[in-house]
Amino acid sequence: EEMESKEKPKVLYVIPTGQNPSGSTLTIERKREIYKLACEHDLIILEDDPYFFLNYGRDRAPPIGEDDSYVAPQTESFWSMDVEGRVLRFDSFSKIITPGIRMAFVTGPAPLIQRIVWHTQSTTLHPSGLSQMVVLRLFTHWGEEGFRKHVRRTQLFYKRRRDAAIESANRHLHDIAEWGVPEAGMFLWIKLKDIPDTEELITQKAVAAKVLFVPGSAFFLGSGKSSYLRAAFSTVPSEQIDIALQRLSKLVRDELSSRIRT
Repeated sequence: EEMESKEKPKVLYVIPTGQNPSGSTLTIERKREIYKLACEHDLIILEDDPYFFLNYGRDRAPPIGEDDSYVAPQTESFWSMDVEGRVLRFDSFSKIITPGIRMAFVTGPAPLIQRIVWHTQSTTLHPSGLSQMVVLRLFTHWGEEGFRKHVRRTQLFYKRRRDAAIESANRHLHDIAEWGVPEAGMFLWIKLKDIPDTEELITQKAVAAKVLFVPGSAFFLGSGKSSYLRAAFSTVPSEQIDIALQRLSKLVRDELSSRIRT
């Protein structure tokens, strides 16, 4: 009765692929369950999927020189299963082409798209004309086949960076931290076992050690503590990933040792 007396939400926001910061990816079965609930409770789904094209799967990347053996995982979007006009899907060029392009596109029911267009006209007007022309010329040059080849190369690039990050985490953090294996995106979400709050460790001590992470508290409302941190492996070479996690390991072990002494 208490739940029924409260106003129900009208919108469900979800990052289904390579969620930031956790790196988690919804299975097709889970998406179907969520869509069914959205239909039952009359929810609009905002499908924010900037990492859709960086969905590279859980298995390890093939060795260098054997790229032809890589098979990209298949998935379905909420938008592709929508039969009631309740999904607005957002895709990004920033993750698959270059961050500075700041270009994206939205797909969905015409009435909702029209309202977004009106809102855009009264706020940002439109994205950079130069960026729009760059994307247009690039896709004209690529064609669909060229774009798919680019996506495949990009997936393999991030998949190998992910593999390097997992290998380094296993090497340096296996006894002091926990993490999942991301199937998409560019983030490793790490939980430090015996450190309930990573804020000072990451924002001060890690910075002093010249290694950058984001404390878990940055991803939660309020000022609560978090034992998590986010590591990004997007632009960092494998050797530097290993150095970064080695430094993190030393910082954590020093922190734990100092607590024992006190």
